[in-house]
Amino acid sequence: MHSQPKLNSHILILDGDEFSTLSIVRSLGRKGLSITVAAATKSAICKHSKYIQHFFTYPDPLSDIEGFNQAIVNHIQNRQYDLLIPVTELTTLPLSKIRSVIEKHTTLALSNESSLEKVTDKSQTFDLAIKVGVPVPKSYYIKSQQSLDNYIEALEYPIVLKPTRSIIDPTDDLRAKLNVDYAFNPDQLQKKVCSLLKVSEIILQEYFTGTGTGIELIADNGEIIHAFQHDRIHELPLTGGGSCLRKSVPINPQLLEYSQKLIKELNWHGVAMVEFKHNNLTNKSCLMEINGRFWGSLPLAVSSGSDFPWYLYQLIVHKQHPERFNSEIGHISRKIKDDLYWYIQVIFRRDKNPLIKWPKYSKLFIDLISIFHYKHHFDAFHYQDLKPGLVELQRTSKWLLTFTSDFIVKKHLFKKHLKIKQQQSIYKALNKTNNILFLCYGNINRSAAAECIYTQQGKTEFTVQSAGFHLKSQRPADPNMVKEAVEHDIAMQNCSSQTLNLDMLNKADIIFAMEIEHLLKLKELYPAHSHKAYLLGSLSPKLESPLEISDPYGKSPEDYQQCFKQIQHCINYIGKGVN
Repeated sequence: MHSQPKLNSHILILDGDEFSTLSIVRSLGRKGLSITVAAATKSAICKHSKYIQHFFTYPDPLSDIEGFNQAIVNHIQNRQYDLLIPVTELTTLPLSKIRSVIEKHTTLALSNESSLEKVTDKSQTFDLAIKVGVPVPKSYYIKSQQSLDNYIEALEYPIVLKPTRSIIDPTDDLRAKLNVDYAFNPDQLQKKVCSLLKVSEIILQEYFTGTGTGIELIADNGEIIHAFQHDRIHELPLTGGGSCLRKSVPINPQLLEYSQKLIKELNWHGVAMVEFKHNNLTNKSCLMEINGRFWGSLPLAVSSGSDFPWYLYQLIVHKQHPERFNSEIGHISRKIKDDLYWYIQVIFRRDKNPLIKWPKYSKLFIDLISIFHYKHHFDAFHYQDLKPGLVELQRTSKWLLTFTSDFIVKKHLFKKHLKIKQQQSIYKALNKTNNILFLCYGNINRSAAAECIYTQQGKTEFTVQSAGFHLKSQRPADPNMVKEAVEHDIAMQNCSSQTLNLDMLNKADIIFAMEIEHLLKLKELYPAHSHKAYLLGSLSPKLESPLEISDPYGKSPEDYQQCFKQIQHCINYIGKGVN
């Protein structure tokens, strides 16, 4: 006999800007539970659901992990929550480290710390898989440049570079997301490994061709009590990543067996997704990773009948197994904005990565008209809770309109500033300049680096300063950029960000921005000053050098290295009478 939930059961769910969180809210809300949702942004999609009773914001755990932890502890200690559900790695990892504090006040919906560590650290995940007989791609663990030298002759290309963790969390640094990368030759591999080793150990893996497949499950102390399978149809990025269109399929018994071996060895308790790549031609599979939390394609599972949030609530709070449900196959779920962006990329085919297998246009059409199938769902839409879907539709429409208009405007501006670069006409403006303002978005990376490089190289022709559009000032420089600067004998440790204001613009004779996006933002906010703004990249006389300098924030060490070198190269050309 299954007991009914207490009428006053109160659940706190984090990561309220995720569609997977919205599925959890709807699932538990329909059962009559009282729901509080929290997020790092006030515009979180879950805020619009009719099923939530309370909503609050917390500091961004990516940039302020201590502030985030403290905000959660402060909130729960004065309230009676039956369950706290973190949804993404941004929140699961920090909370797992203060579990003893959290569980003085409520139950944390995470498996034990030892198990969580093994699925968070990919090297431990693959070691575990090998131990229990689950196939993995041929892997090489790289902890130093020397260890790479030991393997480099045996490698076949392309090869996959995986940081051992998706989010690095050093004590003296900002947290940062790290992504999978690829190398196509030894020189490229050497460069990328050298850069990535600065922040993470690496796993080099053979490239395994196959369909991304997820075994989604809930387990009771190592025993799977319910499972569901989906195949990815569209992925972002195009080389492989999270799904924006996916389909429920019959469970592959072999993949379920592999998953059970892993879950049993982990003694896993709660929800997880075991991700594989399956090659239909060879009928072979390889483990890719284990997500020890709710997954991005959760809306598909719930709409297909696998109500994992409700299962989890019953298991964790009531200590009972849920009733068995038969999930329907053939259901399709689409993340509308991401899938629209996927179509744009596939139609224009500007990405030259050789790993991308472009679908036929007939396949694009078939995937598109599937929206009329009676088993088709949009992640944000549900007929019983319409407002989040309408908000997402409005946001997507606004995004598409902005994307289209920006494309036209940016193309015009790009041609204009490319001409400035080619003709080096910017030096006429420099000859009449005394004060320079470097501008980017946050003033913790690019513009701050430009100011430091100029002043610390002993140049005195101009008075320089830097600023950003970010509304919060007095932020320290990105530690990853600080590290890169030190390698070039530039000190950024004492940098403190400034928010752009009218006084700065009035003093500046010329403004050097990093991207065309910054020129557009400047024109929007301060149209009277946009005429004196140029791209820093236009200073370089080398036509092959990039016109825009991309933001490295949260990206790989190689991106920081490339960004710093681009800025330094351009700063070398700042001077009167150079041309």
